[in-house]
Amino acid sequence: MKHLSTLILALALGLGTATVHAQNYRPFRFGITYQLTASSSAGDTTHLLRLASRAVQGADSVFLFEQRASRGRVLPNTGGCGEYMLRADNLFGASVRLRPGAEYVLTAANGRTFTLRPRAPLGQAWAATAAGLTAQVTARTLGTVLGRADSLATIAFSDGTVLTLSKQLGWVSGPALGHYLNARLPQSLLALTALPELKLGTNHLGAFAAYDFQPGDVFLRRTTSVYFASPGVRCVSRMWLRDSVISRTLSANGDTLRYQQQSRRLIRNCFGPAFLDAPVVQTLRITQATDRLNQSTSFWEQFTGTSILVGRVHLPAWRTVSYNHRLIQYQLDQMQCATTADSVSLRDAEQMDFGYHVWTAAGLGQTREEFLNYFSADTTVLLGYRKGAETWGQLTPFGTLLAARDNRPAATTAAFPNPFGPELTVTFALTNPQPVALALRDALGRTVLASPATKQPVGARQLSLATAGLPAGVYSLHLHFIGENRTEVLRVLKAE
Repeated sequence: MKHLSTLILALALGLGTATVHAQNYRPFRFGITYQLTASSSAGDTTHLLRLASRAVQGADSVFLFEQRASRGRVLPNTGGCGEYMLRADNLFGASVRLRPGAEYVLTAANGRTFTLRPRAPLGQAWAATAAGLTAQVTARTLGTVLGRADSLATIAFSDGTVLTLSKQLGWVSGPALGHYLNARLPQSLLALTALPELKLGTNHLGAFAAYDFQPGDVFLRRTTSVYFASPGVRCVSRMWLRDSVISRTLSANGDTLRYQQQSRRLIRNCFGPAFLDAPVVQTLRITQATDRLNQSTSFWEQFTGTSILVGRVHLPAWRTVSYNHRLIQYQLDQMQCATTADSVSLRDAEQMDFGYHVWTAAGLGQTREEFLNYFSADTTVLLGYRKGAETWGQLTPFGTLLAARDNRPAATTAAFPNPFGPELTVTFALTNPQPVALALRDALGRTVLASPATKQPVGARQLSLATAGLPAGVYSLHLHFIGENRTEVLRVLKAE
């Protein structure tokens, strides 16, 4: 029976690879998204990666990776451009070239190359990089990749790292090879955890992962809206939204999830009494493109139909202590500035009088959303949830919220002097001891000064920022109450 099983596996591999023989352990297949997870810390960082285009140059096939948006430096005399930079190199460089003889050459924007020869004779070494790194194929074996039978090639490098490639699917595990070519790229070990289009593995990113709800799931969110009615006068309103999932349906072709959920709102405006809406049953429709979560991570997606170059930066997902260590993915709107010598600069879209930031988590949907402009600030946070036996945060009943007053009247928070000069002070009152953080943002939404979170006792308190040297203009002061998971926003002016 054991020999029969081996024969069946071998036949399956033979039939399965007959149509993809030309793949020859190609590291990445065009048209497939790879979900790669850093294995140095389980689930610490997860990426979506795909090849963006392909071309033929002579006898070679050339595939380009999508460009990577990453933190940059603020460039002088450009109005603040450079908070994020759009770079040609992805985790594996800028391109991969297939040469005759099944040789694959990764190339970075700086011209450095990394060579792979997965069909070389066993034990025959070759130069992987010009810096002296060598490689050799140490084994070709039968195995499985994400539950699918396949042939695997193991390549060992002279620095002790090991790469495994699948004949049918490509990358299985190994170091992020782009780091050998460009030190800006992260050094990490990456393991294949899903191929979403092929429905293989466990999909941790994308809309279907973020909105993976089940009947019985309950979520409580709060939206805080701050409006500047006039200079020095602001209005703070709050809305609590409780969603309870009733049913879940997957479409026949598997491309759409539909949920029936009961939603109810409690609203406390600036003026007048709080009121509780009647519960309503709503339909939530989720597709792969919902919230644009299906984009590659570290990718700048340009929006069409605008007179200026506006887009969204899709960053990788990290596992944090928040929300029971679920993966958190962050997106923010940016606009494109002038081209520089080494890259294309991006900067916050707040210059256009608005800014949008959103965080999502696997199985929770949106966990935080911020929309800012010169006259208002809306912040939505997930206060708590229940998913089966798993609970997190606070699911305070509406009856309790309706009877309770705000934790602290908005009038107890004030900034002075306003307009301010070399120093700005904010006063506030606490009914419970908790850490409090302070940040000052300019009109573009960039943090120009910050005071880290420090534990504050009960009672009237104040914090100060040294603001000498800041240019005159409009700023927003963000006072974050860590224990209450809320932020007060004050509009302040810097005098000439």
